[in-house]
Amino acid sequence: MIIRILHTEEQPMRPSARTAVVLAAAGAVLAPPAAGPALADPGSIDITAVTGPTRVYDDAYAGTETEIYTVRQGNSTIVGLQVSGFPREAAGRTFGVHVHVNACGPRPEDAGPHYANPDAAPGTPLREKEIWLDVRIGRDGTGSSRADVPWRVAPGAAGSLVIHAERTDPATGDAGARLTCTFLPF
Repeated sequence: MIIRILHTEEQPMRPSARTAVVLAAAGAVLAPPAAGPALADPGSIDITAVTGPTRVYDDAYAGTETEIYTVRQGNSTIVGLQVSGFPREAAGRTFGVHVHVNACGPRPEDAGPHYANPDAAPGTPLREKEIWLDVRIGRDGTGSSRADVPWRVAPGAAGSLVIHAERTDPATGDAGARLTCTFLPF
């Protein structure tokens, strides 16, 4: 089992994120690997936890915090998200959240497009070949979401998690402006 807890001095790891990692690891160990093509070591587990955001693109969301964990086991990937510090006006709204291909940069577009499973068959709906974690914000400015996909994100193939201004449109995958971005290494 590989467990990586990543943080920087600017974004120190908080105890709640450590707890999420432990719970994620326990859940991953108990769950059998997803069916699919054989891997060299289908029992291996790769867990990563990060806090953020790394970049904020809309000043109204400068007080937000993200805690993200990824679990890759066998042929599956789980991404979990906890957010806090959303402004009062966000209560009751749902925000689109997606895994993107590049790391965060100074400009919102630096994160690049959504990561899409390269092995998805032609015509696969976006929702089934991308990782979406749309999150509904409570009255207290917090929210959480999780996405489980039956395929494994290859090392280095994705680099960030972006929170968007709107709910994800299931037909187009669009979710409006990019509000924050958190570095998320795979």
